[in-house]
Amino acid sequence: MAPQHELAALVGAHAWEAALATARIAWPAVTLDPNIVAAFVVERLAPGDPASALATAPIGDLALAAACAAQEPTAHAAFDDILVEVDRAGASTRAPRELVDDVKQLLRVQLLVAQPARPPGILGYRGKGPLRGWVRITATRELVRHLRKRAREAPIEAAFDAALGSVDPALDMLKAEYRVEFASALQAAIGDLNAEDRTLLRQQIVDRLSIDEVGAAFGVHRATAARWLTRARAALVGATHKRLAERLKIPVSEIDSVIRLVHSQLDVSVVRYLKNT
Repeated sequence: MAPQHELAALVGAHAWEAALATARIAWPAVTLDPNIVAAFVVERLAPGDPASALATAPIGDLALAAACAAQEPTAHAAFDDILVEVDRAGASTRAPRELVDDVKQLLRVQLLVAQPARPPGILGYRGKGPLRGWVRITATRELVRHLRKRAREAPIEAAFDAALGSVDPALDMLKAEYRVEFASALQAAIGDLNAEDRTLLRQQIVDRLSIDEVGAAFGVHRATAARWLTRARAALVGATHKRLAERLKIPVSEIDSVIRLVHSQLDVSVVRYLKNT
């Protein structure tokens, strides 16, 4: 039996049709597959009286969550409206703007993108209350976690040593000569990036998402995601070049050599900073 027929048998055909119509009114731009919605809803109905449970359930929110979990692009686009709850969570936790933007992108990935060993987090929504409230609570927890992590951060010199380590002799020589300057420039350069570029780099370097997964997270084709990642890396290199030029009074050719070395060790150098931003 198809899921929607199973649900209709439990609650009555009229009740199910009315619920589906309510969901479509709530999200007119979202493509809702009745069977996908029904399968999602039936697993979340409170035991006892299914008809009463459906009548009191946030059917529009459940339908959107079902479509998001099914990787429906129109649902992912509509979910951006729900993500404004991250801004409200940021205001309540007094988190800085750049952290709020980063967490918003992070949650978009965690909640909407399926990983090989982890289904999309939106499946955790059980319909016990409004979807907006559930997202706001999730965002608050994530923001508090990041704020606590920032409070525990080691001094920049220690972070620099941990991030770079002893990769090769040339890098060790560079670190010895420009230790604090390079660390400060690199960290400041990451701070100069916009939230989207920081998220792109974190997804690829820290979370190890593939190009296809990054594209799915942002709702774009993999070719677009690849261009965006190239842009983000170039932006980091350019920002580091600018910061080094401001801090070090050395010839441009020497700064260019530093930038080439940074670029060649980019993943090693930025992983710690990206984890902590």
